[in-house]
Amino acid sequence: MTLREISALVSSSVMMIGTFWYIYLVIKGDDRVKPILATWIILASTMTLGMATYWTSPKHSLIGNIGNATGVVSTISILSVIVCVSLNRGIKLAFSEFQKWCLKVAGFIALLWIVLVWGFGGTGVIPNILTQILMLVGYVATGERLMRADRNTEPFFFWTCIMLSGAFAIYVAVKSIDPLAYIYAVRATVTTSILLILMYLANRKSKMAFRIQA
Repeated sequence: MTLREISALVSSSVMMIGTFWYIYLVIKGDDRVKPILATWIILASTMTLGMATYWTSPKHSLIGNIGNATGVVSTISILSVIVCVSLNRGIKLAFSEFQKWCLKVAGFIALLWIVLVWGFGGTGVIPNILTQILMLVGYVATGERLMRADRNTEPFFFWTCIMLSGAFAIYVAVKSIDPLAYIYAVRATVTTSILLILMYLANRKSKMAFRIQA
C-alpha cells in the first residue's frame, strides 16, 4: 500500500468518523448542533454534481479525488438524517431569508452547470469550478448564522475532522497530479478552517456574555 493510498484511506476515514458524530448529535437532539438545512441541501446536491463533473474529466480517479467521493456519502447521509429527525419530531423545515437567498443563488449556479455539461457537452475545469462556488454558497449559509449567533451552534469535532480530511486529500491530489481534485481539497480545507474560526468566535462571545451576566 503506497503512502498516497494510505493518505486517501485516512482522509476518507476521518471524514466518516466526523459524519457519524454529527449524525449522533442530531439524532440525540444535542444542543451543541443546530444544523442549517439550506447548507446540507446545497452541499449534498453539489457534492454529487461535483463528482459527476469530475468523472467526465479525462483523468479521474476514486482515490485521487477521495475527498469529493467521501463527501457525497457524508453530506447525503447527514441531510437524510436531519430531514427524517425533523419530520419525526414535528420540526418545521424552514429557511431564513438569507438561507432562501443562498438556495436561489445555488439554484442559478446549478442551472449554469446543467447548461454547460448537458447543453454544450462541457467537462472538467469550468463545470467543476462552478460546483466549488456552489459549495461556498452552502458554507456561507452556516457561516452567516455563526456570525449572528450569541453562541456556537456547530460541533468543533465534526468540522475539525472535515478540515483534516481536506488536508490529507490535498496530499493525495498532489501525488495523483490531479488539478480538479486539488481544487476541491484546497477549497474544502480553507472553508472549513474559516467555519472553525467563526465557531471559536461565537463560543468566545458566549463566554464573554456569561461573564458579564455573572
